[in-house]
Amino acid sequence: MSKELIFEKYKFIVSRPYKPSNYEGLEMFYDKNTFIKLDKNQDITLSGGKIYLIIKKPHGLKEGSFNIEKDTQFYNLTNSSLYCVLSDCVVYKEEIENKLFVKNGVSQDELL
Repeated sequence: MSKELIFEKYKFIVSRPYKPSNYEGLEMFYDKNTFIKLDKNQDITLSGGKIYLIIKKPHGLKEGSFNIEKDTQFYNLTNSSLYCVLSDCVVYKEEIENKLFVKNGVSQDELL
């Protein structure tokens, strides 16, 4: 996918009219999918479904999508807010074993 198209997708996701949620560090917007803005050093739990995200990397934007097979605690360990699009996921707050970490890094290829 071209860098321009990824940038347009990123601008679209970031520009949603997010509203504060009941969870600290999480803002949400509901449309056909659920859009979330997760502040740095925050986590949330997601039920099974699909997650799409675009991350700012030193070499530009990197996109990816993942199927969440079972409830997963999702961590934003980057230096900025993380914007994601959720499909068929329920968001809640609970400490569970299955974890997914998004961290800073300089690799052009790695997303997580």
